[in-house]
Amino acid sequence: MSKKVLETQEIGAYYKQVREKRGYTLSDVAMSSSYLDKSQLSRFESGENMLSADRFLAAINGLNMTASEFVALMSIEPSQYCVFNKKIRAYVMVGDIEGLKTLIKPNARLKMEKIFNILAKSAILDISQENLITTAEKKFLEKYLLSIPQWTFFEVKILGRCLEILDDDEIYDLGQDMLASQELSQIIAFNGKIVKKTAINLYVYLIFKGYYIRAERIEKEINKLLTEWDIEEKISLHIFKKFAQYKKEKNSELLKEVQSDIDMLKKLGATGMANRFAMEIEKYC
Repeated sequence: MSKKVLETQEIGAYYKQVREKRGYTLSDVAMSSSYLDKSQLSRFESGENMLSADRFLAAINGLNMTASEFVALMSIEPSQYCVFNKKIRAYVMVGDIEGLKTLIKPNARLKMEKIFNILAKSAILDISQENLITTAEKKFLEKYLLSIPQWTFFEVKILGRCLEILDDDEIYDLGQDMLASQELSQIIAFNGKIVKKTAINLYVYLIFKGYYIRAERIEKEINKLLTEWDIEEKISLHIFKKFAQYKKEKNSELLKEVQSDIDMLKKLGATGMANRFAMEIEKYC
């Protein structure tokens, strides 16, 4: 937020501007915290009264932003999402499909309820191939991601989790938009691993779908982000680049090399990474 904006607008008016740009209603925000109510927020936005510090922070969290993101688009994981994500991860780790289904809220009305339902269903699809995503949910997700005013950590996570849901062209366009966004350097400064992981997941997805030229373009952007410390990311690129070559050439020797690389990871103790690669490749062989 520029000094000019700060000088010419009251904080409540600016909050309203950000809320509306991100597509949240007053009800969405009010329902996100027991500290807030709709009329209180309305008075704050109209400049009639200020919020206390704890209520103001709750109002910002209700937009799935942190205080730092609100003033400088710095990306730190939203608390609402953090709580929900822990639940998803716990169920995914043990393959508990029924547990994931308990996270789905029937007749979801609020934006966050709809997003959380999609994330839970996406996790179910990923580990069981059971597709519970409705046409309405897919359209909602497409509209949400295509209309965001700026990328934050929250949207990066959603894109990374929902690659199997969106249309291929939209996935590629969104991935390019994310990697070209002005906010990317700020997101990477605080959550670099997540951005790189999402970009690599997109790269792998494009390879599996046979979009090799698109994958190569994404790979070039990924290489700009990687540092000497990003060992796992570089290993991922190495293995899946070789797998892409196998898919294009149908050369069984290349597949043996990929399998040999995965076996080497296991010998080196990176069994989690190796098993993940093996599972992903097995789907498409």
